[in-house]
Amino acid sequence: MTATVSGRPPDVIGADGQPVSPTEGGQLRWLTTSRLVTSSLVLGWVCVILLVLGQRAAGLGAAALSSGIAVAAIRRGRRAAEHQKASLSRALTAASRRNGELERLRELAARLLEGTDLPTLNRLVAQAAGELLDAEGGAIMLMVEEGRFAKLVAGSGPLQSAEGALVPIEQSLVGYAILNDEAVLVADIEADARNHPHEQLTGRITGAAMVPLRSAGMVVGAVCAFNRRDGRPFTDHDRQLLQSLGDQVVLGLDRTTVLEELRRNERQLATKNRELQRATQLKSEFLANMSHELRTPLNAIIGFSDLMLSEGLGPLEDQQKEFLESILRNGRHLLGLINSVLDLSKIEAGRMVLTLDQCDVRTAIEGAVTDTTSLRSGKGQQAEIRIEDGEALEILADRIRVRQVLFNLLSNASKFTGDGGLITVTAVRTVAPMPSALTRRAGDTVTLVPRDVVWVSVADTGVGIPEEHTDKLFREFSQVDASASRAAQGTGLGLALCKRFVEMHGGQIGVESIEGKGSTFWFLLPVDGPPPAKP
Repeated sequence: MTATVSGRPPDVIGADGQPVSPTEGGQLRWLTTSRLVTSSLVLGWVCVILLVLGQRAAGLGAAALSSGIAVAAIRRGRRAAEHQKASLSRALTAASRRNGELERLRELAARLLEGTDLPTLNRLVAQAAGELLDAEGGAIMLMVEEGRFAKLVAGSGPLQSAEGALVPIEQSLVGYAILNDEAVLVADIEADARNHPHEQLTGRITGAAMVPLRSAGMVVGAVCAFNRRDGRPFTDHDRQLLQSLGDQVVLGLDRTTVLEELRRNERQLATKNRELQRATQLKSEFLANMSHELRTPLNAIIGFSDLMLSEGLGPLEDQQKEFLESILRNGRHLLGLINSVLDLSKIEAGRMVLTLDQCDVRTAIEGAVTDTTSLRSGKGQQAEIRIEDGEALEILADRIRVRQVLFNLLSNASKFTGDGGLITVTAVRTVAPMPSALTRRAGDTVTLVPRDVVWVSVADTGVGIPEEHTDKLFREFSQVDASASRAAQGTGLGLALCKRFVEMHGGQIGVESIEGKGSTFWFLLPVDGPPPAKP
């Protein structure tokens, strides 16, 4: 049996779906109804069907009681539903606000990772501080002048026009936050005893939130927000949010500071490089001009001295021949020095070009030994060439430069070997690991590959070289004994040029020496010529 609810007393429906009369069937004796009413609204009906005769009055009381209980329960349920709805609305609003805050922080972090310059970073953070805390403005304050002032490096809202203001650390609320490494939240900054008025900030700020910025364990400034738009004081949630922003700021400041330092160093390095390039160019031009100016008269001196020694201008006395031989010998020595300086300047300027052709190393060695005969004859030294008969020593190289390397090594050997000493030149064809490409810059790496090479050594029985000095032998203008009283004179260019010429051929050069027993200088040259330059 059911009852249908409407604005009038309900109909009673039997099991067969037909309306039932209260007196029908002899068992159902009475039906009583009561409306459920709240706030003038009929919520339903309470129905009591009496099955036992004589209980009408009790049924009426039960109906009234039941309706009162039901109304109270429904009111409580409605109030609970309304409370839950309000709580859910507040939670959704808070979640939406938090999502907005996190999104703003994420956007700021992304900008920091882009390598933003320092002024732009400061402006972004100042603006973000105001937006995140729903404030009229924000600011970044950094310690300057040995920690005596906090400088407003960037501001938004009412503080934008105050950028650059210096606030004394000892007499300001921001200074209190920095010195005590403590966040500060105030509703009325001018009424706070810790703050002293500042002419550029007075009248612009009421409430404030300030959080210290820490970098490498030290407080370096503060991030601030001023004047909430709704007039309420800043809360602990605002402090936490500002602290999160501050943590991002420090990472960005550290990264940006490093990037700024790198950029500054790059600019300084580029400036220095330009200055060095200009100086190198001027030096090369000077050396080239001076070499030309010196060689022209020197060639005349050498030429006329040679002509006079050949007695083409008439017979000479012995003393005259001795003087002319000294002039010719020193003139040629000076010409060799000038040529060395000029060659070095050409190499440094990248203007030295090898003229590659088939070069017989055996012939080059014999020619260099002959050219240095006069150097050895005065000291009673002997030269010995050790090359196996039939040894194939032809290579693709610049014959003039190969002979120049041999001449310099033989000259040095004679110079540092005593009277009666022996100089031995050895050459052999072999296989050795060699660079697969010529390097353009120091520090470039190349692969070593086995190549056919000619190995040449010049050994002497001279004074030898201390081990701690061998590393500077091939440097320009560097000498083991640079004192003015050294026995052997020179400019320190010979070995440097040898190294440059050998490396231009894709070869290698080195030295082995025992102090007091002599030295062996050696070099390797590829048989098939220099490898290609590394791109």
